[in-house]
Amino acid sequence: MINYKILTDTGCDLPFELLQENDVDVIGMVVNFNGEEYIEDNWGKINIEDYYNALRAGAQPTTSQITPTRFYDFFIPYLEKGKDILYIGFSSTLSGTFGSANIAKDMLLEKYPERTIELVDSNCASVGVGLLVLAAAQKKIDNTPLDELTSWLEHAKQNVNHIFTVDDLNHLKRGGRVSGFSATVGTMLSIKPILYMSEEGKLINIDKVKGRKKSINTMSEYFGKGILDDLTSEVIIAHGNCDDDAALLKKLIEDNYGIKNVLVVPLGMTIGAHTGANVINMVFFGKRRELTISK
Repeated sequence: MINYKILTDTGCDLPFELLQENDVDVIGMVVNFNGEEYIEDNWGKINIEDYYNALRAGAQPTTSQITPTRFYDFFIPYLEKGKDILYIGFSSTLSGTFGSANIAKDMLLEKYPERTIELVDSNCASVGVGLLVLAAAQKKIDNTPLDELTSWLEHAKQNVNHIFTVDDLNHLKRGGRVSGFSATVGTMLSIKPILYMSEEGKLINIDKVKGRKKSINTMSEYFGKGILDDLTSEVIIAHGNCDDDAALLKKLIEDNYGIKNVLVVPLGMTIGAHTGANVINMVFFGKRRELTISK
């Protein structure tokens, strides 16, 4: 009997309605912006355009990890109802949030030793987590047992390819992803990095091109390097308030590779705080991560 609940955090960047349709519950990440603390709620308390326009104007929001106490309170209602838990979380190499979930798990299993709590470190960010969550939800519908689904996720996460670009290197500079010199020179020369997420869940720079349109075309080219006929059937694109650019990438994927299932969603506050406005992140199941970018 299938008796578990799939949970995730808002680092997955999926709209709440889509998560609800797939019977997935979500805990909000924490963003500190303009002197206030926000728990992400699918843009319920702040307008998405206002947020990204503030980032364009120089605002520098910060993020905080979800605490063990919040995870404890998030998990416990399901355990009290006699359900097991599968939590698919944001990459532990980019946030301490997954560690907080582990602390909560240890505390809860002392109280509910008969229950199972599976935590999967996705080694993904943004809609890379979301892609895994949606796949897991479908497997649950297909009556996949919890232990089998957990094992599948641990294997499948290495086939989640992330390819993204940013418009302003200075946000990556703040996070230590590029040097101050590189950010200054890159901005002056309109250099756009093409970034990728490694098997360990770390961000790496795999290419750099001049100009925004070129960067979007290059993302499409990397998609072609990573696709596999038996795995690549859908693509998710998340963007930081740049609808036209996201639509262009969607069209390139559809026209050049015949992929018709392309979902476009807005990037959330948490990821946006680290990337700035106009980021475009594309994810898909394909080759193992290191093979997509191998020469």
